[in-house]
Parts: sequence; structure tokens; C-alpha cells
Amino acid sequence: MSSDDNPAAARWHRLVTDRLDEVERLSPGRGSFSGAFWDRRADRYAAHVKTTDIEDDPFLRALRRLSDRGTTAIDVGAGTGRFALGLAGGVGHVTAVDPSAGMLAILGRDAEQAGVTNVTTVQGTWEQAVTQVADVVFSAFVLTLVPDARRFVGKLDAAARDHVLLYLGAYSADAVLDPLWRHFHGAPRTPGPSYLDALAVLHELGIAPQVKVVEIVNRRRFATVEEAVERYRDWLLLPDTPGVNDELAALLATWLLGRRGALRSPLRAQPAAIVRWRPGADVGSTRA
Repeated sequence: MSSDDNPAAARWHRLVTDRLDEVERLSPGRGSFSGAFWDRRADRYAAHVKTTDIEDDPFLRALRRLSDRGTTAIDVGAGTGRFALGLAGGVGHVTAVDPSAGMLAILGRDAEQAGVTNVTTVQGTWEQAVTQVADVVFSAFVLTLVPDARRFVGKLDAAARDHVLLYLGAYSADAVLDPLWRHFHGAPRTPGPSYLDALAVLHELGIAPQVKVVEIVNRRRFATVEEAVERYRDWLLLPDTPGVNDELAALLATWLLGRRGALRSPLRAQPAAIVRWRPGADVGSTRA
């Protein structure tokens, strides 16, 4: 990749790979975020998703406004199917793509229990996946783990007839966790790309998207400080040792809000960006 020809894409690649290198250094085996990584976390991820209210999510509302009973859709990085299953009842068909067999197994189980028959799963990365062209193609909170954003976005665009949507964080969780991160690691975290970096990459591709910044209500709750320790230890890339757990528990006990049984972080809501464009119609002459 030429940084002279595509400086935004080159910056994106550097930010993602530097971030993944830090993850690998502090927590060996995690830096690739492969299917196996998500397989090990599938049950915990599914349990968290069930505690959130998908009907209140602004991204699902945006998807539904662009869909009808005849719409076909592709959910790229579908995980356990939060958006794929949430959308399925109002469209013709959803293809759920994810590299994790564990995640897709839970999606399939939940679809069967709910009587959903119009969702098909494809295991593999988006770059590897073979799918048919669909009316609506979307990806939620996946792009910032992908070093080659141009290739990923280009395939999204090529796979869509009518609409492409990205859901990206519009704030830095690192800023919220920075005091805890510095306490344990002694330095700020390596920054990852933001939604503004994504917009710069889209601009290089000649794509002029519509952008809407929305708020996602923080509904994550912890029954005990000990439960919160497990989750924050994972976020902070800390070893699972008695000393670390005790130290983190003492810090979280003074930082988390609420009462036992409903502890939460001080962040009431999280801003996110819905980035949408029409393939072809929103593409300028500079597209590669």
C-alpha cells in the first residue's frame, strides 16, 4: 500500500496493526482476533447481548427504515446475531457472516428457538466469504479490527445493490479507561482508528456517505464487583492473578456507580456513528 497514493488508508493500517501488536504483546494469542479468539468468548458475549435492548438501538432502527419484506441483507461480522436476528422478522433474508463457529452456533440456536428460518450463516472472514449480492449490506463495530480498510469497504460496496451501512464508535473508550490503564501499564494505550479515520478512507475511495451520530444507552450491569473485575481485566489486558484481581477490585469498588446487583461504569451513554451510502450513487470520480 502506497502511503503517498492513499495516506488515509495507510494511516488506518498503521493504527490498527500497532493496536493489535500491543494486544499481542500484553496478551499473547489475542492480537489476531481470529475466529478461535471469539469462539472462546462466544457464550459470554451472547449473555451480554441478551441484557441489552436491541429494539432501542438506533442502528437497528436505521436498518429497518431501509428495508421491507422483500429486502435481502448481509450482516458482516454478525457475531451471535444481534442485528441479523433483530432485522430478520421484517425482511426476506439475512446472510450472517462471521469467522467464529462458536458465535454462529449460538446464532443458529437462537434463530431456531425463535422460529426464525430466513437467516443463513457463512463462516469465514469477510475477505474470504462468498455471498450473493444483497440489497442492504452492513457491519457493526468490526472495521476497527481490520487493517486493510480499503479492501473491506470495497467488498461491502460491491456486495450491495441499494445501501451500505457501518456502525462505528464515535468516542474513545480509552479516554474513559485511561486512569485504570495507566495505573497498571504506566503509559497511555496505543490509539486505534476512529470513525473520522474511516471517513477519510471512504473519501479516498470516492465515497461520500451520510453520517449520523447517535447515542447508545449504557445498559451493561454487573451483579458484583468480582463480575466486573473479570470484564475489566479483559478490557485492560491484565493477567488473571490474585494480586491483579484484588487491586482491580479495590479500584472498581470506588469507580463503578450503582448498588450491588446493578453496578455500571460512570458512562451513561456512548456516542456512535451510523455511516451510510448508496453504492454507485455516492461514489465520486476518485474511487479506485
